[in-house]
Amino acid sequence: MKNTDFFYCYNKNLFKYLHDVKGIDYITVAKHPTTDKTFSMFYKNDILQIALNEYKQKQDY
Repeated sequence: MKNTDFFYCYNKNLFKYLHDVKGIDYITVAKHPTTDKTFSMFYKNDILQIALNEYKQKQDY
């Protein structure tokens, strides 16, 4: 596995949409070692990409 196989989500609202609304499981929640910002990590796949596209469309209004 490579770093590019994962999606790192730093947006709390996006995380809630992906996990709570779309039911997509995340791998872990952690803090970036340099910035100390919290992120959630998801495995990249077609289901995640569709959900990200839907979220972006909702935000464009």
